[in-house]
Amino acid sequence: MSALLISVGMLLIMLGFLFIILGSMGSMLGNRENDESSGAEVKGSGLIMIGPIPIIFGSDNKSAQTLIILAIALMVIYFIVFR
Repeated sequence: MSALLISVGMLLIMLGFLFIILGSMGSMLGNRENDESSGAEVKGSGLIMIGPIPIIFGSDNKSAQTLIILAIALMVIYFIVFR
């Protein structure tokens, strides 16, 4: 029974990698015609959790504020689980 679970887990991991690769390729091919002509503005931010301590960086306030809320929620979950 455990061998079956290990096989299913490995299969799901491989399928996940396959979906990531296919999604990336589809995204690259779909955005090829919209690269320079759209004039879109790129915004983004990131959150790195080192234990319960968040490190937040971003290019705009709205994204950073959203990640601050996420970081607070993750810190609360961390303290509840590891209490």
